[in-house]
Amino acid sequence: MVGRQVRKWRDHRGWSQEAMACKLQLLGWSISRHSLAKLELGLRRVADCELFFLARVLRIDLRDLFPRKMPLIEIGPAFQSGKRNSIFPTRGEK
Repeated sequence: MVGRQVRKWRDHRGWSQEAMACKLQLLGWSISRHSLAKLELGLRRVADCELFFLARVLRIDLRDLFPRKMPLIEIGPAFQSGKRNSIFPTRGEK
């Protein structure tokens, strides 16, 4: 869910992925353009601490990183069943 919002705000600022990755790196987060692209596409998870970096560099409130009208009725069952939006395993999974 966060990836789409990151892209929306990045586009709103007129930044390329490369420019945003550089701005994040200046704040102390070692992220590549490739990793930012995967984040925006929803192919990687966003850690809670990364939310702070994203909000700071985009100059937005943390709440702005989430869709305004989250369809919880649709998200809830997928979340509770253990289905993930990410295609990459988490630590400890194979």
